Amino acid sequence: MLRKAMLRRNRLSKALLLIAASGFWMTGTAHAIESEQAFIEQYHQDAQVYQIPGDQMLSDERLGDMFRAQARSMTICRGDFIPSGYVITRTTVDFNCGSWQHSDNAYILSLAPKDGSTFKTCAGYHSRVYDGFVIIANIYNAACNFGSGISVNGSTQVYADKYRSSFTVCANSPIPSNYSVGRHIYEPSCRVGSGINKNAYVITRQ
Repeated sequence: MLRKAMLRRNRLSKALLLIAASGFWMTGTAHAIESEQAFIEQYHQDAQVYQIPGDQMLSDERLGDMFRAQARSMTICRGDFIPSGYVITRTTVDFNCGSWQHSDNAYILSLAPKDGSTFKTCAGYHSRVYDGFVIIANIYNAACNFGSGISVNGSTQVYADKYRSSFTVCANSPIPSNYSVGRHIYEPSCRVGSGINKNAYVITRQ
């Protein structure tokens, strides 16, 4: 009798563990779906703000693929609206993107890092600088197949809060709300203006 009772208790314990595990898995899945849905909804909200035509928007299916890929590089056609948080790191040719005779017709995107490391971007359709990020140099980026070595076709950016408490940003950079603007100076790496024209600001975390 005692042995049977112990066997029943073991089976009950295993059943409870399976139910608990099942509930955890369902909760985790639901959370992931909600996060993915929020990512898609944010894309549509941004598209409304920037008045993006429907033929320049990515499908919800494609956005879902991008969300699940996270930090992996993704390719979109030139002219497609870029999801928030992604930056153009390289141009390329994609035969699914139509005409390509004159220049690369697609962009390779990566998530903008928030760990304080600097990264290079390409200028392009719908490219933008996100909240908290700043431009510390305007550059010619060889990974971007347009322009020449003397022209600016990209920028070096960084997430300010994880970088330094005080540093120089280019005049075409947004200023994070928790930084104050100090001296107005000339910075050669900003590649705009001349030694006479001040083209950068020193900003300091408040």
